[in-house]
Amino acid sequence: MLISAISIGFAQEEEQTIELEGVTLKPLNLDYMVSVVDKNMPRSVQQLERKVALFDITELDIYNGDFEAYEVFFEQHNGSIIATYDAKGKIMESYEKFRNIALPVPIREYIAERNPGWKIHKDVYIVSYFDDKDVSKVARVQLVKDGLKKNLKINVNEVYALAKN
Repeated sequence: MLISAISIGFAQEEEQTIELEGVTLKPLNLDYMVSVVDKNMPRSVQQLERKVALFDITELDIYNGDFEAYEVFFEQHNGSIIATYDAKGKIMESYEKFRNIALPVPIREYIAERNPGWKIHKDVYIVSYFDDKDVSKVARVQLVKDGLKKNLKINVNEVYALAKN
């Protein structure tokens, strides 16, 4: 019993001495995450947006804190994001462009209802973020039907608002 009591005592003492020095929680880009990341968009889009939000500019070799802004280019197979960070690491603005993604169901339904018989041929999803301003989310879609082509520009936020009603 003495050995058990000592073991428990050491285990409790070890748990109490764990320190979190050097751990810094920085929700600097929470506004970006909340306003830009769309849970309806494909996982690949969300993953790149989260990577941008969690990126720590201060860990770059070129970082010295002397510049007002740092522009970082993120790229993957279907899109890219150019993000501008301030000297503290907060995202000031971003421009995102993704090509030929699976648009969310509400957007596809919106297109189908207003364009019967037309099929989506190409699409581009564009997001423009500016700190403290409304986020612009636009889908540019090319439709095809019987050898004809039609181009649409769709405000994603408006489509979501219509879908809720």
